[in-house]
Amino acid sequence: MAEVSLTEEGGRVLREAEQFCWRTNVAIVAPEHLLAGALLVLSQAGRPGLPPPETLEAALLDAQGSGDTELTSNVMFGSAAREAINGTALAVRQAGGTLIDARILAMGVIASGEVTPMFFGALGTTRQELMAALG
Repeated sequence: MAEVSLTEEGGRVLREAEQFCWRTNVAIVAPEHLLAGALLVLSQAGRPGLPPPETLEAALLDAQGSGDTELTSNVMFGSAAREAINGTALAVRQAGGTLIDARILAMGVIASGEVTPMFFGALGTTRQELMAALG
């Protein structure tokens, strides 16, 4: 069975998720950070119907908050974020695929059920509307 891996775009999603954490002094990457990273990458690639970067930032602050102390070490992926990534990889493998890009990762994170409903509300959308926009 072929190995499932991230495309360059998929890797950028993980880096963007980490950057959201660094900007808000949050040491643990949550599923909301992953989804925001994927939506940012897709939006910057020109995909229509997605929340703009400032909405992503505001929604993350609403859902995950921010820390008072500047981070001095690497951020870590929390168990829920890892579960969302692993679930996405499993679904890709079961479908016979081998690559995870930003769109697949966004859809997998949403489908995982790990993203809090409050995050979708802060984005001004619903889980179903966002899945349709990713289509």
